[in-house]
Amino acid sequence: MSLPSTALSIAGLRKSFGSNEVLRGIDLVAKDGDVISLIGASGSGKSTLLRCIPMLEIPDVGTVSVGEDSLSPTGGRLSRAQLAVARQMRGHLGFVFQNFNLWPHRTVLQNVIEAPLFVQSRPRAEAVEEATALLEKVGLAEKRDAWPAHLSGGQQQRVAIARALAQRPRAILFDEPTSALDPELVGEVLKVIRALAAEGRTMLIVTHEMGFAREVSSRVVFLHQGLIEEAGTPGQVFGNPASERCRAFLSGHFDRNR
Repeated sequence: MSLPSTALSIAGLRKSFGSNEVLRGIDLVAKDGDVISLIGASGSGKSTLLRCIPMLEIPDVGTVSVGEDSLSPTGGRLSRAQLAVARQMRGHLGFVFQNFNLWPHRTVLQNVIEAPLFVQSRPRAEAVEEATALLEKVGLAEKRDAWPAHLSGGQQQRVAIARALAQRPRAILFDEPTSALDPELVGEVLKVIRALAAEGRTMLIVTHEMGFAREVSSRVVFLHQGLIEEAGTPGQVFGNPASERCRAFLSGHFDRNR
């Protein structure tokens, strides 16, 4: 049985905003089928790390590789040739944002088929057929002709997941996918992500839902002040963390949610 291939890797990643060094040297590898939850206090660098992978934020130094494509920016800038590689890398990644980021002037179906049609140049009939199946997967087939403004937050986020899947990504990046939702809507989005994990999808998930992270992850990474402070299986990180800071973070989180 062959070992899983590397879906994406990060080496020596650093990122500053002015004098604030948000990422201070991150090394991380995701194999095909990995579900990696990134946890930590607000401001620890989780979302910035996620945004550096598709070059939505340009690292100051370090290397990001997605499949066979690799980039090593310098000084927070990309050359013209590197920009072309970055676009190619993004084509292998799905990104689900906190605030859905659906196009309000396009229907649900039009949102989902946008990238397959205009980025990947796939035939319209194929894109529509696949989008319909994906909307069925996330429980929204009947909403294909609805406008985003007429959907609940949970429904909009499920459309955003279908849109990410429509790109046939090597990995899906979730940036706090439930943080903008009312509590009663969180469960419907987590249910979809659980199903994707069960399918063997490769995912990196920034989340404050500790119970969910413990249940769904193959690996958990705890960030503190721009560094990976603790990493391991959910059993290791949640059950017996070596880091005192990780232990305190988890203790405080679970105390608040009792």
